[in-house]
Amino acid sequence: YEISECLVGSEMCIRDSDKVAYIQASGNYSRIVYIGGMQMMITLGLSKLEGMIKMIVPKDRRSPFVRLGRSLLVNQTYLTHINVLKQRLTLSDNQEHSYVLDVPKALLKAYKDLIRKSFAERIKNKEE
Repeated sequence: YEISECLVGSEMCIRDSDKVAYIQASGNYSRIVYIGGMQMMITLGLSKLEGMIKMIVPKDRRSPFVRLGRSLLVNQTYLTHINVLKQRLTLSDNQEHSYVLDVPKALLKAYKDLIRKSFAERIKNKEE
């Protein structure tokens, strides 16, 4: 995937969006954190970025990004651990890079339940 937006007199591109670990809102800005460690702050709010991501993901595929609350978009490709009690979500490339994010307990519980339901649906569909 590739996200791009034309700004006045210039162009901004976010390349290799499949390597984005998460995007965190910061007022009217968004901080994009790549799994390899690179970070950038852009002048777009999280809702606009989420809309752009939805537009570039092919219709026959589910977006790897999931919204957790008002301030976080997480790339599920890198999801390795959820600890509801400690309110932690871990994203990792299973090599040298990982991020531990603090996420409210209610959001993590709802997200974990959503994942559980999704797996149950997939198993049910394979059995049919």
